[in-house]
Amino acid sequence: MTQADRVLSTPPTNTSARPTDLTRRRILSVTTGAIAATIAPPASATPPVNDPVFDLIETHRRTHATHMASLALQARLEKTHPAKEVSWVSTKPCHDENEAFEALVVAGATTLPGLFAWLDYFDELASEFETEWMVD
Repeated sequence: MTQADRVLSTPPTNTSARPTDLTRRRILSVTTGAIAATIAPPASATPPVNDPVFDLIETHRRTHATHMASLALQARLEKTHPAKEVSWVSTKPCHDENEAFEALVVAGATTLPGLFAWLDYFDELASEFETEWMVD
């Protein structure tokens, strides 16, 4: 009986610098991975200190939370007081949130990670019931 000098079902074991798998899927995955590595910020990256968009996002988050808390307080007060008497509770927080949102919309990101954070934040606003109207 003759002995096979090679098994065709096993991949070659040589480690040449040139890739041997040139299937469409492999080429697309390598290309996509390379593009994503150059564009997307790493998950553990800290925001650069020189991009103001990170501060504007945090300011809007804070003012939005304050506005929502003032609306909850106003709703509790309206149970025992006329609405005209307690409407002042949410007026300033509402104006503060509007100003923070306008500053966020007007300001542009100065870095690529800032741009990604800016776009992600608008996506987050669009996905929530209380803030989806802001993006529309």
